[in-house]
Amino acid sequence: MMDVRLIAAVGRRGQIGFAGRLPWHEPEDLAWFRAQTIGHVVVMGWRTARIVGNLANRIVVPWLGEDDPAKFLARTADRFPGRIIWIAGGTKTYRTFMPHIGRAVVTLVDYDGPADTWMPPLWEVTGP
Repeated sequence: MMDVRLIAAVGRRGQIGFAGRLPWHEPEDLAWFRAQTIGHVVVMGWRTARIVGNLANRIVVPWLGEDDPAKFLARTADRFPGRIIWIAGGTKTYRTFMPHIGRAVVTLVDYDGPADTWMPPLWEVTGP
């Protein structure tokens, strides 16, 4: 069985990005993200993966948007058995994989500034 989880840091109004970056600098949250994802698979959209780059001691698998999400997850789980698959952004990737998420871990950041990237609402999601 696949263990697919969503991980995100979200501003007060659902902000997750601005100009290709996190719109805040929260070292504690970055350390927490690292602790949660270390040794596991981190799926990101190709733009996010390009910006973030390599993450030490984690397997970054870019989502190119070409595959069926269920098949993509099944192949990823087969390639990396026993590892949690973390869905880590951006907006389109979150939205695409929402029906496959078993657990969402969201940090609310005390940020109410500008953004150009937003978290899709979790409560609108239905299971697979």
